[in-house]
Amino acid sequence: MKTDRKKIDSRDVACRVSTQNITKMKKTTLLLLLLLPLQLLWAQTEKSFPQYTWIDANVLDKDGSRFGYEKASFTPILKDCRTLPKTDPFYITDDSDDFTLLGKYKNASMKDYVNILYSPGPSVDPIFAITDKNNKLIWNEFAVEMCINSNGVIYVSGNMNKMFNQRMKFQLSNGKVTEVKQPFYYVDVKGKLLKPVKLYSKKNNQGELIATLPAGYEIEVLLAEADAGKDEYGEAKLPMNYLARTAFGLVGWLQLTDDDTYHMFPVVKGLGYYGD
Repeated sequence: MKTDRKKIDSRDVACRVSTQNITKMKKTTLLLLLLLPLQLLWAQTEKSFPQYTWIDANVLDKDGSRFGYEKASFTPILKDCRTLPKTDPFYITDDSDDFTLLGKYKNASMKDYVNILYSPGPSVDPIFAITDKNNKLIWNEFAVEMCINSNGVIYVSGNMNKMFNQRMKFQLSNGKVTEVKQPFYYVDVKGKLLKPVKLYSKKNNQGELIATLPAGYEIEVLLAEADAGKDEYGEAKLPMNYLARTAFGLVGWLQLTDDDTYHMFPVVKGLGYYGD
């Protein structure tokens, strides 16, 4: 997403909703589904990156979002943008825009620093953003966790506005952020089927039929297609094809329908879109 505004506007990087009832319901759902598992996720993520310093990304209300960094390349600021001096380029006048300026990042290969920000979003849409020294948007991604090392490598995780806890890698270089493409995304969802499904040897219900599985059957969703194409707006489509394993150990492609993507009516609990 590109913007020429000097001040980052959460309306450009996070979805808006029109009613507070939807917001409250989404917040309740997030708390019920994520608060307890988050403790395990933190332990797993922080164990993976023990050299990082980890902090709460939301300075006003601990919502489970975390940010990790290496001290050699990051200077913490941790200020609510609404409380900054009016002369500050990050000052925000709109009380609904609750961005936190986490700090400034600069490694040995960079001429100028960049800024890293976080917002919980207007309806629980946690998002991290990077802007240049003039506060022009460089990159943003919906995520519950983000960390960055002194080589400009960024890792994010979380399942808000995603189908599952999607772990992604990016590279900050020459003032741009690009995703390091993976052949698949790791899903790691296990549970009993809530609907009957069929697994095939090829994506999109093509090839040989591997298995016909009834509701109540234990299944493990292993991987998701990493490139599902773009929509009419140029945004990445939701992954609809997943590699799943039966209890016996057979592996095949599971294709979701549009109805299956809704987190209230999933094929298996934990595989569904949380977002607006």
